[in-house]
Amino acid sequence: MKHTLSRIRQVFLDMDGTIYCGKKLFPTTIPFLEFLKSRGIGWTFLSNNSSYGAGEYAARLESFGIRSRPEEFYISTDYAIDFLKREHPGIRRIFPVGMPCLVEAFETAGFEIDRKTPQAVMIGFDRRLTYGKLCRAAWFLRQGVPGFATHPDACCPTDRPTCLVDCGAVTACLEYATGRTLQILGKPDAGMLREAAARRGVSVGECLMVGDRISTDIALGVNAGAMTCHIAGPETDPVRVEGIHPDLTVADLGELRKIWIQTMEEME
Repeated sequence: MKHTLSRIRQVFLDMDGTIYCGKKLFPTTIPFLEFLKSRGIGWTFLSNNSSYGAGEYAARLESFGIRSRPEEFYISTDYAIDFLKREHPGIRRIFPVGMPCLVEAFETAGFEIDRKTPQAVMIGFDRRLTYGKLCRAAWFLRQGVPGFATHPDACCPTDRPTCLVDCGAVTACLEYATGRTLQILGKPDAGMLREAAARRGVSVGECLMVGDRISTDIALGVNAGAMTCHIAGPETDPVRVEGIHPDLTVADLGELRKIWIQTMEEME
């Protein structure tokens, strides 16, 4: 095995489909977090879902009985902000297509929301998307304004009988309508894990990326050079990516915990 669990100091956990699905917390989640805490291993909740902010995620986890702090989350919105500041420092005015939490995050970071002369269009997971907002974004893109998307997911996991059309599908719609290509951020962009690891003061070689999607979660870890664990549950996204293979594949966090404990016992 290229990586070993004995080196891990920080675990990055996908949320939707990994620790919960919809309003259902997986029974293996809390015991796994308690295990990490007992071993002095840190964790960060890493999500592509830009339709919620850290405060909203913390409230959701609180409803499951998990207390968390804002710094325990790193969302695709956070990475989009870090990316623009690092790679495009001249962009300060954006036209957002996203939920109020995305708008608030960019404003808090010092960006101006501009619906007339933006320097960039930022597409997120917008559960309040309107046709007018979509058309306005398309118009700016056709005028040559650069476009970015917080993440590539076409659909968001849910335990409800519906398909939650996500940021990637809206991005594809805009690209088809305008003939322009947007820069897609979030998982599996290696920069997202590297930025998140830097915030926690660890190297990517000391990180474990855990998630249910090969195309985003596992590809992120592989691209960044971290150890990876694929949660291959019944709701797992079947999409595979050539050349992307997880270091571990388990049914749930409970199985990962057992493997980790066994590894530690063998080293003693």
